[in-house]
Amino acid sequence: MFLSKQNYASQNWKTLRKSFFAGTIALSTTIALGTVGHTQDKKDNPATFPLKTAEQTKAFEEAVKEYLLKNPEVIIDSLTRYQELQAQREEEQKQLAIVSNIDELHNSPTSPYLGNPDGDVVLVEFFDYRCPYCHKAASVVKQLVKDDPNLKVVMKEFPILSPESMIAARAALAAMKQGKYNEYHFALMDNASDLSQDRLFDLAEELDLDIDQFKEDMKSPETGQEILNTRTLAQKIGANGTPAFIVGTTRVPPNTTYEQFKTVIQNIRAEKAS
Repeated sequence: MFLSKQNYASQNWKTLRKSFFAGTIALSTTIALGTVGHTQDKKDNPATFPLKTAEQTKAFEEAVKEYLLKNPEVIIDSLTRYQELQAQREEEQKQLAIVSNIDELHNSPTSPYLGNPDGDVVLVEFFDYRCPYCHKAASVVKQLVKDDPNLKVVMKEFPILSPESMIAARAALAAMKQGKYNEYHFALMDNASDLSQDRLFDLAEELDLDIDQFKEDMKSPETGQEILNTRTLAQKIGANGTPAFIVGTTRVPPNTTYEQFKTVIQNIRAEKAS
């Protein structure tokens, strides 16, 4: 999976790292306090709340320090647990974002699609023509569309890896305007080593596109807005690399195989039928 050069998550990671360690200390202190507070008599325990004096506070801190030194596994356990909880919260937030933006994911009138426009299951792919993993996934997506007449695949042009990616995305969207997105997209995916303008124009000619209209659509504000909308949507749902797949409302790993995709799709249909 290729991550975005812009790395949308970098700032979030800095914040997470700070709160991660802060949470660790807080959790470890709570555990230590519970042990100290319940193993000593309150009269003899300088760490008993409330801590009214500097001496009591210092004694409490020393007790916590001593406990953690004697039980270092507490820190490891709390770090692990905190990390698990944080990852769980992030996944829940991403899942909520997918559900909240499901109409834009599945039914955007400006996004190209493959397969059945009225399919009972929708697969969404965020991709970049410079991404080698996207090239591998393209053959899987193509086979899924061929074998499943009730599948809709929404293609989100997400050029994040190079200036050539942006030009290719604009060209593919321009081809969509003339009803040739499917052919143009897979031609690029089959051979993305050359994404020069000359090659993009040659491919348009091979597909009998109106070249003047093609060039005009490549430069149009509407084409640029579609790419911008995809970037914004990717940010909302936490898709900061390519390829990124969503089937229904389920996030699917980038290295998912044909058979695994089929299983996910079948499960969604079974749930709808039940």
